[in-house]
Amino acid sequence: MDEATGPMRQGRARRPLRPGDWAAVLLALAVLGAAAFFLLRKPAPPAATPPAPEAQAPAEPAPPAGPEEPAGPATEADARPLLEASSADPSLRRWLAEGDLVRRWVVVTDNLAEGVSPRAALPFLAPPGRFSVVESGGEVVIAPASHARYDRFAEAVASIDARAATRAYRALHGVLEAAYRALGYPGASLDRVTARALGRLERAPVREDPVPVLDEGGVFVFADPALERLPAVEKHLLRMGPRNTRLVQGKAREIREALGLPAVAPGRREQRGAGPGGP
Repeated sequence: MDEATGPMRQGRARRPLRPGDWAAVLLALAVLGAAAFFLLRKPAPPAATPPAPEAQAPAEPAPPAGPEEPAGPATEADARPLLEASSADPSLRRWLAEGDLVRRWVVVTDNLAEGVSPRAALPFLAPPGRFSVVESGGEVVIAPASHARYDRFAEAVASIDARAATRAYRALHGVLEAAYRALGYPGASLDRVTARALGRLERAPVREDPVPVLDEGGVFVFADPALERLPAVEKHLLRMGPRNTRLVQGKAREIREALGLPAVAPGRREQRGAGPGGP
């Protein structure tokens, strides 16, 4: 009897384990251990699913190329290529090849605005052959063959692309206005004189019937005093005949409208400063 714990209960006597019992015990321990391993271990985190590849947004379309910045103000050197783009007519191309285009341009404009024939600045305006007359209804009139000498010139004018001519005018506006003012019109407006020049061509009289003339010592003048008093530009158009006059007038109107200039009468001469530098 153990005095510390009290009496022990009575039980069966224990027998020693046999070899077969040891095998059963070891098997039971193995099963329990395996069960404990599977029941007690933390579940492994699920394998991360690789993210689906992001759909690439469609590429932004490239912005449309804007207009090229102008290289700078046009100069006199740009006049020929700009004007060549307005017509492929060989007569005009020969005139453009002669150079000094800006000055001749403003001289022609000034001449037309003031009623002066621009023949000196437009050598191809000189027609082939000689002026001729015929008798009709008891009068001496300008011969149709004389009008026909100007066919080539009128067709060259009619060949001008008004839009291309407008682009050239606007690109060269600065150098043209400076050249025009250098003729002796300080502070004058290129647009105003251009509108006057084109207006004179548009308003010139057109005679569909034969135009009587008088021979005054080998020089023919218009028999109608009202026609003889006309400025040189209007007289020149009458000598060109109705068909050619209408071609020139139609192109003058087309160019004026493309430029956005008002339809004006020729009006008064610009106020000059120093003497003109024209031809």
